[in-house]
Amino acid sequence: MLRRIEYASTHDGLTQLKNRREIEKLLGQEIKRAQRYDKPLSVMMLDIDHFKLVNDRHGHQVGDEALRVVARTIKQEVRNTDFVVRYGGEEILVIATETSIEDSKTLAQRLHAAVGRAPIPLKNEETLRVTVSIGVASFSVTQNTMQALIKSADEALYRAKESGRDRVCYSEPPPTAFDRRAAA
Repeated sequence: MLRRIEYASTHDGLTQLKNRREIEKLLGQEIKRAQRYDKPLSVMMLDIDHFKLVNDRHGHQVGDEALRVVARTIKQEVRNTDFVVRYGGEEILVIATETSIEDSKTLAQRLHAAVGRAPIPLKNEETLRVTVSIGVASFSVTQNTMQALIKSADEALYRAKESGRDRVCYSEPPPTAFDRRAAA
């Protein structure tokens, strides 16, 4: 009984992903690990495109199933050492441990493609497919707090949505002092 209560307090009931309350703990631990061991860390914010239309056209049960299918698909594509969290609504956050910006680009493209292929069952054996927009950010000297990392991923996500959805965009870290001198 105690394990069920603990699970319910740390997981989303619909998708069975970790819930938003767990982000602070998980991402905080991973940022400390990245700093201590000089390891890369990336975060991806995913948003199901036109999710309101899915609910409006097919009903909330199909919308719920779309969330479950997307969550399951993402979980299958990431490593056991990564974390997948339901951030809110139709947004999912992936914490990719020991993952460089280059590797996170590959992972984000793989997640994007896998979600696009995943069938969501409808009535009469028909299926629906959804797409996602993804924003990717990596731990850096300037993006070294949980808030900064999530904000960067969220800003990249909104660039993806504003530029047509169904795509992956990456955060552009501010130039370092060395980069600014070279540009001058």
